Amino acid sequence: MMAKKKPVVRDSQEKTELAKQIASRSKRVVRTYANIETSIMRVIRWLSGVVDKFLFNNQYGKIVALVLALMLYMTINFGGEGIFDGGVSGAGDTINNIPLRVIANDEVYEVSGLPQTVSALIVGDLADIQMTKNQGEYQVVADLTGLTEGTHQVNLLPQNFSPRVNVAINPATAIVKVERKISSRFVLDYDFVNVNKMDLEYVLGEPQLELNEVIIRAAEDTIKEIAFVKAFIDVEGVTESFNKEVPIVAYDQQGQRVNVDVIPATIKADVEVTSPNKTVPVVVDPVGEIPDGKAIDAIVMDHQSVTLYGPDAILSQIEQLRVPINATTLTGDTNMVYTISLPSGVRKSSVTRVNLEITLTEGSSVTFTDVPINYRHNNADYRFTLLNPDDAYTDVEVFGSVDRIGALNVDDIQIYIDMFDIGLGEQVVPLYSEGPTSLIQVKPKKKEIEINVIR
Repeated sequence: MMAKKKPVVRDSQEKTELAKQIASRSKRVVRTYANIETSIMRVIRWLSGVVDKFLFNNQYGKIVALVLALMLYMTINFGGEGIFDGGVSGAGDTINNIPLRVIANDEVYEVSGLPQTVSALIVGDLADIQMTKNQGEYQVVADLTGLTEGTHQVNLLPQNFSPRVNVAINPATAIVKVERKISSRFVLDYDFVNVNKMDLEYVLGEPQLELNEVIIRAAEDTIKEIAFVKAFIDVEGVTESFNKEVPIVAYDQQGQRVNVDVIPATIKADVEVTSPNKTVPVVVDPVGEIPDGKAIDAIVMDHQSVTLYGPDAILSQIEQLRVPINATTLTGDTNMVYTISLPSGVRKSSVTRVNLEITLTEGSSVTFTDVPINYRHNNADYRFTLLNPDDAYTDVEVFGSVDRIGALNVDDIQIYIDMFDIGLGEQVVPLYSEGPTSLIQVKPKKKEIEINVIR
C-alpha cells in the first residue's frame, strides 16, 4: 500500500516545478516584448521629434516646402502620362481676346462698363478643343435687351462653342451703366493726315467741307467730354486737286478719341493741290576776308539759278538764293561743293548742291566819301529825323579785284537802314551796304546811326 503512494507524490512535485518554469518563461517573454515595445516607441518619438524640427522650424520649413513643391511639380510634369494610362483623356486651354458682342438698343441708349474682349477657358477632349479653336465660330455675348436706364449686372454668355467642351468665361459678368442718348451740335474742323507722305513740291489749299457742323449723339456726360470734332483728310501721295469722302471723329481735351454717334459719319471734302514755285538766281556770298590781299576774280557754277517750291507768300519774299562761303580759307584757286540750305518756309528746291570753281587774283581798294544813307522797307509809312545831321552821309571803303574796282563808281554803292521791323521813337539802327556784286566788299565807316521815328 505504502509502495504504491510514493509515485503519486513525485508526479505532483514535477508538475509544480514545470508550472513554475512555464510561469518564469512567460514573464521573460512579457519583459522582452515590453522592452521591444519601449524601444520602438523611443524610435518613433525620436523620428517624430526630427520631423517636427524640420516642419515647424523656420530655418528648415522653407527647405521642406521647396522639396515638397519640387516633388509635386515632377509628379505632375514628368509622371502625368501615367495618370491617364488607365484610359482617362482630358485637357484644357484658354482662348484670349475674344471680341464681346453686345446686343442693345444703341440708337437710344449708351452702354458703358463692358470689356472690349474676354477670355474663355475650355475643358474637354483635346481633339474637341482643337476643333473648336480651328472653326472659330464661337462668340461671347452680352445681351442687354430690355434693360432701361440705370446700373445693371449682366452675364457674359458663350455661344457656338462645341457641346462636347465645357466653357468658362472670364470675366463672367459685368456691371454696366445704361444712359439715354441726347443730341448736340458741334462745329466741324479738319486735319490733314499723312502730309509727310506727299511730295514736298505740292501745297495743300484750304479744304472746302460739305458741312460746317455735325450732330453728336451720346450720353450727356459723354458729350461734356468732347473738346473738338474733326474731319480727317488723308493726303498720302496726292499730286492734284481732289474731292472725296472723309471720316469725322470726336476727341476729348487730352486728344483721346470719344466713342459717339456722329451724324453724318463722313462728309465730302474738296481740296485744291498746287505746286507754286519760283526760279531765283544763285549768288555766292563770301564771308570774311581772303588772306594775303587776294580777291575773287571769277566764280563758275554748274547751276546759275534754282527753282524753289513753297507757299506763294514765302516765295514772294525771296529774290535770290545766297550761297555763303568762308573766304578766310581761300589761299588759292579751288573747287568746292556747297549743299543748298532752303530758306525758312521753302519745302523743296530743284537742286540740292552747287559745284563752285573759284579763281583768285590780286586785290585793290578805294574809298568813296560822303555816300548818302538811304532807307528801305518803310511799309508803315513812318517818317524819321536824324539826331545828328552828319549821319546823312558816310565814307565807304570798297575792296575787290583790280578790274572790278577800276570799273566802279559811287552810284554802284548803296548804304541804307532797314525799317521793316522798326518802331516809333528814338533809337539806334545799323547800317547795311550793297555793291554791284557780292565779289566786292563794301564797308561803311559808320556802323550805325541814331534816328527818331514818328508817324
